[in-house]
Amino acid sequence: MIATQRQEAKREQIRAAAEQLFLDRGFGETSMDAITAAAGVSKQTLYRYYETKAALFADVLGQLIAEPAPVLRDSPAAVRLRTRAELKNHLTNLSQDYLARILEPRQVALLRVVIAEGSRFPELTASFRSTLPAVGGAIFITALERAREAKLIADWFDIRTAARAFAGLLMMFILRDGLLAPEPKPPSRQQVTEMVDLFVDGVGVQPKRGHG
Repeated sequence: MIATQRQEAKREQIRAAAEQLFLDRGFGETSMDAITAAAGVSKQTLYRYYETKAALFADVLGQLIAEPAPVLRDSPAAVRLRTRAELKNHLTNLSQDYLARILEPRQVALLRVVIAEGSRFPELTASFRSTLPAVGGAIFITALERAREAKLIADWFDIRTAARAFAGLLMMFILRDGLLAPEPKPPSRQQVTEMVDLFVDGVGVQPKRGHG
């Protein structure tokens, strides 16, 4: 237990130092030596936790997304999904919380690093693509699986495909209100609600085209 706490503290020490360097210098200009010096750890310790700089960047991204959102919600397990209205409210809450994490200024700044330097460093793009779905996708997949079990949405499409479609809608907010905005700001609840309504009404219980 104590060892685990120490390890997590050391990991956070490295993450904090790396995050600031990535923001100040970008990915390409930040060396593992610089991270070692800023974190106050040995190179052996750094590589024990992170084999590559891209892996460290991915963990910095993932940790920011995983941090508690400003608005606390009920535990997903405690949310009842008996009606389409309850499903819509649940997805709206999840979306607001997720967008609050993604559109936090530090997160947007790191995403801009990915966009600016991703073409020069394929490993950076790969780490980004593996991090966001892993951290955020699971909660939406779980919600859609529960909705299908409750027969609130159609059962003929692939859940992961539906989750990707939903993520595409969220990405429009990330682009418009984050990456392309002078000052990142989460969308209003009304905007998110309208997006969720559009999605849920589109995947509602209905026969597959050509089979009804």
